[in-house]
Amino acid sequence: MTADQFRRRLESVFPGFGETVGDSLFATEDGSLTPHGLCSELSHFYRAHPIDFGSPQIADFFRLVEAIVAADPNDTDPLANALCTCFLENISSTEAGEASRPLMGPATRAFFDPWHGPPPYDH
Repeated sequence: MTADQFRRRLESVFPGFGETVGDSLFATEDGSLTPHGLCSELSHFYRAHPIDFGSPQIADFFRLVEAIVAADPNDTDPLANALCTCFLENISSTEAGEASRPLMGPATRAFFDPWHGPPPYDH
């Protein structure tokens, strides 16, 4: 999956995300985002906006994240690397990260858990 394809998926799952990335500091000269820039923006958006952690869309989102991360055990896919280093790391030790833990698959949790500290989380 390319960063642009993933961005379109994110925009369908998270209303308002498209507007956020439109003004991204991570945008290249042509306005596109690298996988790492996209996932960094996602982590900021995810922590700053109310998320219905019980919604089927969020569960589907984490199934997609798991599929991408689990398919890249040798860390060769830039999107999988970005999801780990620029999304999962960035939501660790936050309330959003804690609420997301039950939705994560085994590969995602294996990466996330060492980064995720105990409460108190940010507010």
